Amino acid sequence: MIDSNQILLYLSSNKDRFKKEYHLIKIGVFGSIARGEQNDKSDIDLIVDFEDNTPDLYSIKQKLKNEIQSKFNLPVDICRGKYIKPIFRNQILTEVIYA
Repeated sequence: MIDSNQILLYLSSNKDRFKKEYHLIKIGVFGSIARGEQNDKSDIDLIVDFEDNTPDLYSIKQKLKNEIQSKFNLPVDICRGKYIKPIFRNQILTEVIYA
């Protein structure tokens, strides 16, 4: 079973490429994997911040999602930091582990 260390190692070692290719400012893991509570049905929850005025953001976000899904063979959910719903904000920001 995958753990946060494996994901964070991949994200950290590709951070410069992600910045250039996906216009990322920062990326982190939250949810069950970050808490160490993952199971066989867990997905990878990522929180990301993109550079302002990133062109074709939907396509870029989809490419990032596809890359992570392919690498770890798990479903991926991507949450943009500035669009976290207020009801979830405190919990997510408390448990997020940034690469």
